[in-house]
Order: sequence, then C-alpha cells, then structure tokens
Amino acid sequence: MLDRLSNGEIATALNELISCFGVKEDLPSGALIALLRKKKTEECVQEIAHRLSLPIRISLSYVPKDFRPDNTDGFRSTALSRTDWTGRGIEGITAQVSIPQHLPMFGTSGLQDYPIKVRVSENCHAHSSAFVAIMAHELSHVLLASLMSPHKDSELHADLVPILLGFRDAIRQGRKTIESTTSGNTTTTHITTYGYLTDSQFEFACSHVTRIIVRHQRDKKHLMKAVKQLQRKLKVAERSLAAFRDYFKYLDKKPPDKMRPEHAQRVVQLHAQDCIRDWNVRIAEFRTSQEAAELFVQGLHHYTSNAIERIKTHTQVVELANAKLGEITKAITKNKRILRRYVGIIYRSRRTLFHHS
Repeated sequence: MLDRLSNGEIATALNELISCFGVKEDLPSGALIALLRKKKTEECVQEIAHRLSLPIRISLSYVPKDFRPDNTDGFRSTALSRTDWTGRGIEGITAQVSIPQHLPMFGTSGLQDYPIKVRVSENCHAHSSAFVAIMAHELSHVLLASLMSPHKDSELHADLVPILLGFRDAIRQGRKTIESTTSGNTTTTHITTYGYLTDSQFEFACSHVTRIIVRHQRDKKHLMKAVKQLQRKLKVAERSLAAFRDYFKYLDKKPPDKMRPEHAQRVVQLHAQDCIRDWNVRIAEFRTSQEAAELFVQGLHHYTSNAIERIKTHTQVVELANAKLGEITKAITKNKRILRRYVGIIYRSRRTLFHHS
C-alpha cells in the first residue's frame, strides 16, 4: 500500500525521476481550467501533454457519465476518485488513456504527433481542477512508457511525475473535492480524494521538489544578475569606443601642430596595432555571449541535468566576459582621454550634442 511508504522511500523515488526528468517551476493552471469551462476538453488534454513534454496528438472521445470503466481494448482506466469519506468512490469521472504496446520512444521522430486515444466521461467539466490532476497522472503513464521506464505502471511514480513537471499547485487544487448534501436538519459533507498519495506524502513530495527548484532558481538569478551587469558594461564600452574612433579619425584628418612625445608615440602604436578592430572583435564576442545567456535564461523554467550544466557554463562565460570587458573599457578610456586633449573644442561640443540629441 502506498500510504505505508516512508518519506525516505518517496524521496528515493523522486530523486530517481529527477535524474531523468529534472524539475520544472510551477505552471499556472488557469488556462487549463478556462479551456474546460469552454468545454474545449481535447485542447486542455493536449496542453497538459505539452506541459509534460509529450509531443503526442490527443484523440478525445466521450462516454456517458454513468459509464463503468474496465480494462478492455487497450485502455488504462481510472474512476478518478480514490476514496470519499466512507472509503467509496463517488460520482467517478472516467478517464481512460490508451497506451499502445509499441509506443515510439521519447525523443524520436515517431512520437511526434503520435495519436493517443483518451476517453473521458461527459461530466468531466463539473470537476475541472480534479480533471486536470487526473489527466496529468494518466499522461504521466504515457511519458514513462515512452521512456520504457520500469515504473510505467507504477501509480506512485505517475503521481510523482506531475509534481516534478510543474503541476504542484494544479494537483493541490484538484486532488480533493468537497460536496455537502442536506437532508432535513442534517448536513453531510463528502470529501473525495484523487490520486494515490496521502496528504502528508503529497506535501512532502512538493516540499522536496520546491527545495530543489529554489536552489536552481538562485543560480538562475545569479546568472541573470551577471548578464545585466555585462549588458550595462557593454553599453559603456561601446559608447567609449565610438568616441575613441571619432577622435582617432578626427586626428587623422587634422593632426595637431604640437603633441607630447609620449602621446605621439602612443598614436603611432594605436595605428600599428589596429586597436579599434581588436576592441571591436572582443566587444562583439562579449555581446554574443551576453545575448546567448540572456536568451537561455529568459526561457528557463525546466531544470534538467543539461540545463543545470548550461547555467554553470553561461555563468562562467559571462563572469569572465565581465572581467575582461572591464579591462578593455579601461584601456579604451585611457587612450580616448589622450586623443581628446588634441581634438578641437568645437568638434567635441558638436559630437556631444549629436550623441545626446
């Protein structure tokens, strides 16, 4: 029985799944609920599959609300409720998912738009939050099967996968329904629990996953801060280089009558070394690193082992770029000040006005 599992055993199962799936920040369920309220059930199930990273195509059909599910014709069957206050399922919402024996493997082109048949009862819209929870569970069986996981038929692992992949709040909202009936002076409350984890097991699993996500979010925020710092430094460097380039061209056209020997020697060196081209190349490289890291971190909400390594790599590259760019900007600024001494005041004023207009 799952309710006898210790937290340690659940943590072991979670960690095994995390090594395969990673963990995902929670995704709001409002859009899914809205689709159900509009009775766009197939679109809702398709979006749940998408959030589970399943590239399958959902083919939905309805059965009467009093339909009694069985295990025939290849369908997995769930009456949606595990127990109510009396230990019996009430007003079960049928959710059946067909898992073909030769399901294409995850990551192969064969799984793309592969049709998966889903049958649900006509009254599924009456319990929208519960429906989202159970469909996330059932499609997790499909995900596990596509990976040829030894746990593809495990109700424990199918309950844990959505917790890993962004459905924590959705399941918390949908795993219980409370209905009250009144007869005379007596009011009876029916509490129906969906899924196979107990309340304490569910909350433990959510807390375990949340702690891991918080750690990864901290690394993501550190990278975002470094990216913004690099972005600011790039603007300063590019402005400084633009001024240096303009002063350099001005002095080529209008050499000064007098120049301190050390400054004249430096100008000769700047011509020989083609510093403008070198600085341009380095700044362009840093800009590419900044844009790549920014693009990566903006869309990051799923922390797989690959994503975690990419966070580390981008952080190292961006922090190194910040340090190197600081050195380059310092060199540009130093040389710019030398040239500025020999640029006419009128040109400097016009240039300042042009670049600030």
